[in-house]
Amino acid sequence: MNKIKEFIVPTATLFIICLVASVLLGLTNKVTAPKIEQIAYENQQNAMKEVLPDAEKFGETKSASGCDYSEAYAPDGSVIGYAITAVGKGGYGGDIKLMVGVGKDGKVTSVSVLEQEETASIGGKLMNQDAFLNRFIGVSGKAALTKNGGTIDAVSGATKSSTGLTDAVNNALICFEAINGEEGNGNG
Repeated sequence: MNKIKEFIVPTATLFIICLVASVLLGLTNKVTAPKIEQIAYENQQNAMKEVLPDAEKFGETKSASGCDYSEAYAPDGSVIGYAITAVGKGGYGGDIKLMVGVGKDGKVTSVSVLEQEETASIGGKLMNQDAFLNRFIGVSGKAALTKNGGTIDAVSGATKSSTGLTDAVNNALICFEAINGEEGNGNG
């Protein structure tokens, strides 16, 4: 009988602790989820406004070619460009997520970093340097680093971060081409 008691008491105690912890985590999630969702929406709106400052408003989020995008509208209701969320591979710390503004002409209007895990001392600094991010403004078709025959100079010591950023911008431009193709076919 003692052996059963030695097994049941700790098992029941552990079960009760897990049950209480699960209920508390569920309640916490239920309370905080709407606020987290609201903050994420506001951050997205701010990033879209940053990359397309002339936009009066933005349309609903859609997907094309692995990217999410929103149409940017002028005060008269015409589409002036797209705020495209794109992910780039090849960064030193992993994927780099950007908001890229692309005008109707297919040229990058601005770039804003949404998520990155680059080392703070080198690649992380690069992510906050307007001087580097502004190198992508006006790029269309495909961006390439000078070491790959392009016009974008990589930052010394942060080549992998530069590569990840360039990949994300290229993915946004690929997304733009897909959006353009859909609209041209009447599907957009």
